Amino acid sequence: MRKTLTLGLDLGGTKIAAGVVDSSGRLQSALRIPTPATGVRRDLAALFDAAHSVVGAAGIPWKSVRAVGVGVPGAFDPKTRTVWAPNLPGWKRVPLASLLARGLRKPVFVEGDRNVQALAEAWLVHPRARNLIFLTVGTGIGAGIIVDGHVTPGSRGVAGAAGWMGIEREWRPLYARIGCLEALGAGPAVARLARDAARKNPHTALRTLLSSGEPLTAEQVVVAARRGDRIARRVLEEIGTNLGRGVAGMISLLNPEVVVLGGGLAGAGRFILDPLRATARKWGQPLATRQVRIVRSALGEDAGILGAARYAFLNLEV
Repeated sequence: MRKTLTLGLDLGGTKIAAGVVDSSGRLQSALRIPTPATGVRRDLAALFDAAHSVVGAAGIPWKSVRAVGVGVPGAFDPKTRTVWAPNLPGWKRVPLASLLARGLRKPVFVEGDRNVQALAEAWLVHPRARNLIFLTVGTGIGAGIIVDGHVTPGSRGVAGAAGWMGIEREWRPLYARIGCLEALGAGPAVARLARDAARKNPHTALRTLLSSGEPLTAEQVVVAARRGDRIARRVLEEIGTNLGRGVAGMISLLNPEVVVLGGGLAGAGRFILDPLRATARKWGQPLATRQVRIVRSALGEDAGILGAARYAFLNLEV
């Protein structure tokens, strides 16, 4: 018996990922190309190119693809059926589903990227979890929320904007732009804390990196921590603690079985996960935190493709 195939598209601020996925969750083919990020028209053309190229790479006829799922940065408004992606120029109220459906001649289903990533984890890694949070932490912070087996996008598609959670008492103007948790727990916060720490501590590899004149990055801090740098580890511990306070609120509010950490900072592993877990259990509702599992994503960069394909499968079943 031939398995149903769908196409998953993951539109990001810097890259577009595409994959043909069968109904068991196996990738038949996958590719990644840069996002033009110079306007809707060129971004759409890149999505079309990625779709046709990845189907060709799978060695299947186009007619074998039943539907297309798309994960988008920002939000998909279920009322207006439009996409708002603030990190992509021109992406305000873009009717992406109808534009793609017209060109690809397939049913197209669009959802926020953090939500489709949550779907992928629930489908392929945690199939018994009916309530799951996928917390993606990179340049920004967002949460895909699954409640009783269903994605929870909110009334206008912005549910899960976890970066805007308040975890600090004092207000700072930066919070008005990117949110409190994001300001204190995302990749740029790692770099900022590392710069401050390097200026105060001459005996750290971060000081050498800072003196090179190049901007410090979160990835460099993680590498330094793995090599035993105490200051780098202290920076990541503070980031993990900040994230843990946000996760404590999510756990207390939603009572999930699993919280999955994904995104670029998940690569820091235990340096962030250990303080995150400890802080979440300290601050969270005792019964909820006692039974929850807090784990790192097992799907990595394929989560967006797989989740978008899964979203297409689910909509085909409706």
